[in-house]
Amino acid sequence: MSLRHQQDLLARLYTDAEFRAKFLSDPQAGGREYELSAAETDEIATIVPEELEFFSETLFWKRLRETEKLLPLTKKALADEFSGYFRRFSGKFQPKTVKKHLEDAVAFCGYLRKSAGPDDLTKDLAGYERARLVFFGSGRRIIVRRLRFDLRRLPEIGRNPFSAENFPRRQTIAVWLRTGGKTRHFLI
Repeated sequence: MSLRHQQDLLARLYTDAEFRAKFLSDPQAGGREYELSAAETDEIATIVPEELEFFSETLFWKRLRETEKLLPLTKKALADEFSGYFRRFSGKFQPKTVKKHLEDAVAFCGYLRKSAGPDDLTKDLAGYERARLVFFGSGRRIIVRRLRFDLRRLPEIGRNPFSAENFPRRQTIAVWLRTGGKTRHFLI
């Protein structure tokens, strides 16, 4: 079949632990799912499981580090829990564009906002950072985001240890605006 189908199968093997386990127990079933011939599937199945796991872990840590760079506030809010949430997210999400790290970060913010675990402030920070990434990554002229917490103290708090007490519950609007080649950001 096509090289694209083989690449798609390998990408899923590297990112989806559940699929990887199923494939290792029955490679031909996994190959059929991607329209691969028996010979193509056999060739992929020759990859040693330890090599698959090693590459999968390497890829996970690379994706995690790049996402942390793009989401410093969310990382600070979740602290040690960030990697656990990202592991659960990354096992089910595969970026499809050439801006893979940006796509990962934006989708991860959406995942956090829908997850039961993070507190409301963390969800607001993820939504705030998602809006910022979409604004700068898409070339849109304006993005408006409604928040449940007052994030106006972010610049001063960003340099200090994170504390939820620094952000009172207060309806706030975040605006990113692009006019005449300049970008502006407001928290109202």
